[in-house]
Amino acid sequence: MAFGETDDEFEQNGGKILSFFSDNKFYAFYISDVTDIIEIPELTFVPKLPDYIKGLMNHRGRAIPVIDFRKRMGFADTVYSQRSCVIVVEVEGLQAGIIVDMVSDVEDILPQMIARSPISGGTVKFFITANKKRISLLDPGKLVRERR
Repeated sequence: MAFGETDDEFEQNGGKILSFFSDNKFYAFYISDVTDIIEIPELTFVPKLPDYIKGLMNHRGRAIPVIDFRKRMGFADTVYSQRSCVIVVEVEGLQAGIIVDMVSDVEDILPQMIARSPISGGTVKFFITANKKRISLLDPGKLVRERR
């Protein structure tokens, strides 16, 4: 989230999100949490990590963990396609890559499209209805830092 921007401000004013597709559903991050979208790179395997962490990648001279979104969310495995990619997010100064089936769009969201998740502090912050899609806006910190 951009400096000074809060969930309350997003709910009241709207904002920009990056939507992506995985397991036949749409998800999103605040665009301000996303630093890059790249092809799936060569990964370095690290033993004894949770199975949803696929390894480390070199991103601009930094080793960052890469998370398989499907495994992290408990969805069925799939063979990734040419459209699959890594969304690099930044959480409190730390970066992580998240492999998704495909990126959809950068979308402008208006307040009337937003419904706060009834589960406070969960992985999903908001449910958004935009362009005939139901999108779950995620907290990247919950995906990257919390164990399930």
